[in-house]
Amino acid sequence: MKLRLGAGGTLRYGAGGTTDLDLPGDLTGQVVTVDLRHVDPGSDAGATALLSELIARGAARLVISGTDTASARALLASAQHDAPPSGLAA
Repeated sequence: MKLRLGAGGTLRYGAGGTTDLDLPGDLTGQVVTVDLRHVDPGSDAGATALLSELIARGAARLVISGTDTASARALLASAQHDAPPSGLAA
């Protein structure tokens, strides 16, 4: 699954990123790519909230594109800290 987080916090998915998305309730075993290229600098709260939600829904792996490695790691660490318990084994 590919997600694109855009300016203003809009969430899109798919190859072209043209459709608004209602996330499935269970993402167990899914690899999710999150594209942050269109997120305004300093708007990390929306990205962190999205990553936390994906973790809580059981995503097996998150791939973050559109930002540097240090920023991606910081977002992921914050998202893991903020994620609500999912009841799934880590």
